[in-house]
Amino acid sequence: MPDTFLKRHWPNLLLFFLIAAALLYVQWAANAHKVLQEIGDHAANSLLVLDAKRLHLLYGNYSRIGVHHPGPAILYVLAAGEWLFHDLLRLAPSPFSGQLLAICFYSAGWIVLVFAMMRRMLGAAPALLFTTVFTAVLGHLQSSVFLGAWFPDLYVLPFAAVLVAISRLAYGHTDNLRALAVASGVVINGHVSFIPMLGILLLVMLAANWLISRRMPERRILSAGFLRRERRAILVSVAILFLFFVPLLILTVTEFPGPLYDYVKFGGIDKHNTLPEAFRFVGMYWGGGIGFAWGLMLMFAAVKGLRGAADGFVRDARALAIACAAASLALLMYAKFGIDHLQMAYLGLFYYAVPALTAGLVVLYAYLAMRWSGRAVLAALACAAALAGTWAAARTPVYYDELYDLPGTPQLFEQLRKLPGSGRIVLDIEQKPGDWDKVWGNVAALVLYARRQGEDLFCIHQNWHVLFTLRSQCRPEELDNPRRFFVRYMNMPDLALGDPDIEGQGLLLYRHGRGNTPGAYRMVAADRDYFRSILAKGWGDIDGELVWTAAPVAEIRLPPDPRRTGPLRLDLGYFRWARTSRQHLEVVVNGKSVGRWGFGPIEQRRQVPVDLGPDPSAAQRIELKIADPRSPKQLGISADYRPLGVALYGIR
Repeated sequence: MPDTFLKRHWPNLLLFFLIAAALLYVQWAANAHKVLQEIGDHAANSLLVLDAKRLHLLYGNYSRIGVHHPGPAILYVLAAGEWLFHDLLRLAPSPFSGQLLAICFYSAGWIVLVFAMMRRMLGAAPALLFTTVFTAVLGHLQSSVFLGAWFPDLYVLPFAAVLVAISRLAYGHTDNLRALAVASGVVINGHVSFIPMLGILLLVMLAANWLISRRMPERRILSAGFLRRERRAILVSVAILFLFFVPLLILTVTEFPGPLYDYVKFGGIDKHNTLPEAFRFVGMYWGGGIGFAWGLMLMFAAVKGLRGAADGFVRDARALAIACAAASLALLMYAKFGIDHLQMAYLGLFYYAVPALTAGLVVLYAYLAMRWSGRAVLAALACAAALAGTWAAARTPVYYDELYDLPGTPQLFEQLRKLPGSGRIVLDIEQKPGDWDKVWGNVAALVLYARRQGEDLFCIHQNWHVLFTLRSQCRPEELDNPRRFFVRYMNMPDLALGDPDIEGQGLLLYRHGRGNTPGAYRMVAADRDYFRSILAKGWGDIDGELVWTAAPVAEIRLPPDPRRTGPLRLDLGYFRWARTSRQHLEVVVNGKSVGRWGFGPIEQRRQVPVDLGPDPSAAQRIELKIADPRSPKQLGISADYRPLGVALYGIR
């Protein structure tokens, strides 16, 4: 935006920013007292944030295909939040809390940028109406967009800013080029797919400008006179955008051919998506095919305009509608040629900006088409309702918050840190379908926690991935370390392997080279008669591979057995009635409590060791005391009225 606009309106824009940031801060403060520990994607990103805090980071966030995205712009925002709000000011109780607080200001900044660009086009009142409707609809579609730390969420608001900024090109205006350069640089740094999609956007807008400028040749961008008149604005914007590519260029030179080669190689793979499949993918963000059809009709209506609206508004609304249509075309092409698995809906999450912007345009049309003298009052009420909707959306818990609110990592780290020996502990990770995301997520949390304690304690050998960072990859000379473990997920334990050497945070660690501890594992699915003979009160009927506790206390009665010479292990899961639900279990043997265990989103299934006392071969009365059994019928899940607690899969 021109300097004159900022000079006139910067106090109001600053006030708007502070209000937006304060409202988001209040939502963040609901978890301000928690010490958060990241796992999964958040842990992988925080490993890079640690490098960004030292100003050493050139890589972008990791890609599932095994490479890094083009740049670290968003990671530096998170690093600034961790350093400022946690390390320096101590406003945040944990490093990741500082990152989340930075996201409050990050989101507020993009919202204010959208408002500022719309204000310059429409004036203060229509811009405020548009922005509040835009944020309310966006919050309804994807509530985690305001405070979520997942990178697909962090692309949505800057992509909306891209669309508003680039729409000005339709009528040959360059006042938003700097904003366009910044927003484009941020999303391109975040995901390489934005390069071709923004290319499609630019081509469509230039084509629209070519057609529109037939009556206004002085506004034709692709003309020598225009480029000469606007060369300063264009060159400054190109220079700003170039800065976002500097890390990628450095990596291309120092690690030739660098990530660019991997992007091109992946892009050359035939994705085999049909055009109808691509249309369905785009329509998913409108609520389905009918919603997408309505969206296209609304864009067409916006391009055509409504009789009675101001000419300036018609031009700007048409331009923004063209930009939204171009974004739809770009996503359609991406779905047809660039996405290998269309069931991965997060790959197009940024496109939620288009329905939200379209909703803002529709409301603006209705407002400006009114001839009622009290329309300002109606607009104020609409703004208030939209703000309330945005507030409600921001208050909704982020649906993946369990990925940074789990306490088990420090305990597992302490177990491993106390192991005798030297050198980095070598971890070989099991890559099993269905469990891989949980294994790598927990291992990433472990590596991150060690780094935050100033220790480079682990390296990854088998099934290393770029998400662990290059620094975590084992060197050949490290592989002979006797402190080497095979890592698998606790959710599907194989008790025939014997007791793990170390367990915690959903992981089982088995030392390389050890012999398996012999032991008979009796499964519910394979030995129903045996379990019917030992299960006493408090159990339901055997159901497939498991049997549920159906009362607050469930008993197991083991007859005397001279072959039973030590502790046993119960293979247990829990009834997860909600996304973040947890369960607690106490085990009592012959009237004596032998331990308490917890189940949660990560440790959904675990091995519970039970000490049978000085005479394991004697008759045993084992009680499982469930802290919070729940009935599926009371929860509205099914007609099952039983108070379910934990499920027994087997005994070793």
